Amino acid sequence: INHLDVVEGHGTRYNFNRQKIYQGRISCPVDSVAIFETNQNPEEMEKDRIRALSLMAVLDAGVGLFCLINPKACFGSCPTFYIDDDRSVHSSDAEGFSNAILPSLEYADVDALNIQCRRGDTFSLIMKNEALETHCIKDLRLLACPVSDDRRVFQSPHDEFYLCDGYIPVSRAMGSEGEVTSQLRFPDKQERISLADKDDMSSKEEVVLEFRDVEDSRDLGLLTGFRQTLMTTYLIYSAMGYMGDHVADVFATIERNQGGGNGLFSGLKRALGGIDVYLWNEQENMWELQGGLYETGPIAINHQILPLDSESGISDVRLKIVLNQGLWRIDYFALTNMVKKSEPIILEPDSVLIQGEADSLKLEQIHAENRYLISLPGNRYQFFFSVPGANSNYELFLHSEGYYLEWMREGWIKNKNLFKLRQMLKNPEKYLKKEAEAYKNYEKTMEEVFWNTRIDAQNSPSHEK
Repeated sequence: INHLDVVEGHGTRYNFNRQKIYQGRISCPVDSVAIFETNQNPEEMEKDRIRALSLMAVLDAGVGLFCLINPKACFGSCPTFYIDDDRSVHSSDAEGFSNAILPSLEYADVDALNIQCRRGDTFSLIMKNEALETHCIKDLRLLACPVSDDRRVFQSPHDEFYLCDGYIPVSRAMGSEGEVTSQLRFPDKQERISLADKDDMSSKEEVVLEFRDVEDSRDLGLLTGFRQTLMTTYLIYSAMGYMGDHVADVFATIERNQGGGNGLFSGLKRALGGIDVYLWNEQENMWELQGGLYETGPIAINHQILPLDSESGISDVRLKIVLNQGLWRIDYFALTNMVKKSEPIILEPDSVLIQGEADSLKLEQIHAENRYLISLPGNRYQFFFSVPGANSNYELFLHSEGYYLEWMREGWIKNKNLFKLRQMLKNPEKYLKKEAEAYKNYEKTMEEVFWNTRIDAQNSPSHEK
């Protein structure tokens, strides 16, 4: 039971070596708890602070036949965001803090909403929890960059904003499978996707881009739309499965350690890599690295710009894209001219609606410092923002900060293997080679399972009363 900031009940106390040292009545401050483990419905708990640290154990029977057949492909996501409530999950406009699967991994994520809003408008954004997860949202706001004429503002991987002029589609694109120009010319969601290497999940591939008859090669930026495949989902769910019934112990140990989980999947991320961009230098006769793109998440397309170190007077621009085979879906590549940096203004939510009714408590939580708005499976929140009546229209970006906890599935726990967990985290290169064959078997059916096991938050009643 929970009274104010204390948890009391009958329990067992263990020492550092997991040896039982006491059994009986225990009283513990909530602030000293790293992780709660429970199979009770969170809506019965009294305090959001307990919900925000509760690792749920659920039966596979509650998630449908698809998850029973293929538990590593069940739908999972951070909060998903929609501008239009009629859109399906395939058209999600953003997903927040995708790899923050523990409190210590909490971070602020910025996503382009790929839309402009007129001054004086009221802008609405819908947030859904469509997975068996607890979402803990610490902050939610819009970043609005002023635009005029036909110009756009794009976000860099370092969350800098650039006012840009023009759109130069790729003239020719060549991948390992041949020409892929038609798939990469425009942001039409006709994505270029490759399959993983059967011998090594970390194998790299290249796509070469040509942009011809570029009128002004000064201050060029590479525009792209991209997201991940389900490879990262598979690896995260595999890791949690390897933890088995030790998952709460593992997570609690991570949370207690200084630095938390920041290095948890760093080896895997390094081995898989991001999307690296090289520019051809005609004078030096060599490829020069321009930087990279990276964003976790298989649902919403990320729209970003990468500034290029291009020279003036070059009419033909060649780029080489190096990326992990089977990890990325690419929607488009294009060039644009960067005019100047843009400074966004911050728009805080004016109101929060749950099931069509304003909720002042939730609005207070999202505005308060060091408090969390808790979202449970099936929850749907609608946020309203006032766009200032200045002299410009605005390009909108979503700033979301928080973390989430996956609910453990019974099917994952059956795969407990602490040796493989250690290999995955400590020697990812070797693990990705050994796991390639198993992943190829999942790769054939993951898409169908993933999209068919999401929780419908369109008309779900909120758990928040």
